[in-house]
Amino acid sequence: MVLPSRRLVESLQGRTVQGFFVDVADIIYRTAGTPDAYGQPTYTENEVEVQCSFTDKPSKETWAGYADIENIEAEIRFVNDKPNKGDRVRLKIRFSRVYYASQKYADQQFEIVAIRDRDVFGYVCALKAVQI
Repeated sequence: MVLPSRRLVESLQGRTVQGFFVDVADIIYRTAGTPDAYGQPTYTENEVEVQCSFTDKPSKETWAGYADIENIEAEIRFVNDKPNKGDRVRLKIRFSRVYYASQKYADQQFEIVAIRDRDVFGYVCALKAVQI
């Protein structure tokens, strides 16, 4: 089996980002820390801005084997470090335009409930809205 060269992988990722990822979001990676005084886990958060593709009309049937499809409200695709279930997503720019406060998903956070690894093309994550 011949593995693709690193250069080819980077070229494919670059073309994917330029051609298909017209949105920008913050991925909020959460890392478990020491438990608090009540024994509950604490988390540190690290926000990373990524170019992505966001849709609020995910194909729920494709997620049937990964998560409870009743909770899935959106989907995001991006190339970056692998997220974990429970990490958060905050949409910043939609369709290459700055996201104004009056638009539908301004200040909305989503929780990642399922992840599919697309190898060279990054990750596809099922999202549910988070009430803050």
